[in-house]
Amino acid sequence: MQRILLCPDSFKGCLPAEEVCAFLKSGILKANPRAEVLSLPLADGGEGTLRYFSKALQKTPETIPVQNAYGAPKAAEYLYFEEEKTALIESAQACGIEGLDKNHLNTKAASTYGVGELIFDAVFRKGAEKIVLTLGGTATTDGGMGALSALGVQFLDKNHLKLRPSGEAMQKVSVLEIPDGFETLKSVKFYFAADVKSPFYGKAGAAFVFAPQKGATEQDVSLLDRGLQNLATVYRQSFGREIADLEGAGAAGGLLGGLYAAFGGERLDCFSLLSKIYGLEEKMRTADLVITGEGKTDSQTALGKLPVRIAALANRYRVPCVLVSGAVESDFNASALGFFKAIALKTPEMPVEQAIQNAPALLTAAAESLL
Repeated sequence: MQRILLCPDSFKGCLPAEEVCAFLKSGILKANPRAEVLSLPLADGGEGTLRYFSKALQKTPETIPVQNAYGAPKAAEYLYFEEEKTALIESAQACGIEGLDKNHLNTKAASTYGVGELIFDAVFRKGAEKIVLTLGGTATTDGGMGALSALGVQFLDKNHLKLRPSGEAMQKVSVLEIPDGFETLKSVKFYFAADVKSPFYGKAGAAFVFAPQKGATEQDVSLLDRGLQNLATVYRQSFGREIADLEGAGAAGGLLGGLYAAFGGERLDCFSLLSKIYGLEEKMRTADLVITGEGKTDSQTALGKLPVRIAALANRYRVPCVLVSGAVESDFNASALGFFKAIALKTPEMPVEQAIQNAPALLTAAAESLL
């Protein structure tokens, strides 16, 4: 009997990871009705992470009203553990790219304000002493301006006029005004769960690597990167922490770097957290085949995103790992990263919208053909 382990990420803008698993399983069982298929939908800190933690831990989340990336009202969730005085917050719940119009993204105007609202609620309403924040899947590149604004910090320009937190405002920041009540937040221990290792700014940083997929033009990217450089300087002057070379500071559009500058904290590996909760290594040992996937695979995946982490773990236990992706770009070398095979659902001549619309059938057919 074949034991097949399914552990994909979501196909962003197309299907959640649970549905990806369901369609892959359908194809597998068509080819081999006797196969034993175990579905473990995963996330890399972006959308869906909180849902999987909630399911695995059998915990009901708190729900509060917050602002989304563009300031519109929305409901967002977080998990609170009373005994540990710990809140688990997914940044994408507040300022995620999921659910926004992909044709009108504008990361220059986006803000992480809603993440700050979640942190504020967890600390001042629930009494959290620890915050575990997962980072990924956001529409923002504001260096944490929004989140810190929601926590009371005022960002002022050279004329001491208050700035609205956003990506395009970063380069105008000259002075921070820090409220008296900020000391309470400084006593909170922050843990940042992110698999991205990008720095705050620079060619490998938040703006250059991630802003283009959030609606930024080439000119926007340069503006945002200059803003992040300026913000890093202002943060150092105000909080005394240097974040220019902090690994992962560019996660969630620099949100990690901004919060670390203000509060310090510890960086965690989101994949390792999920892996431990799900007992992923034990399940990997007994599998004959592992299938992972994501909506689009390119050079960014190689920076430590979920499919590459799955492949590395599978290789450790000498289990072949297959990547099934909506699209596999030419700058991604699957075999060099430990994949036995890479399958793209979208052919070069197929329009993206057609691939998205037919994703269920394409996933099923890909799995059936593979088996």
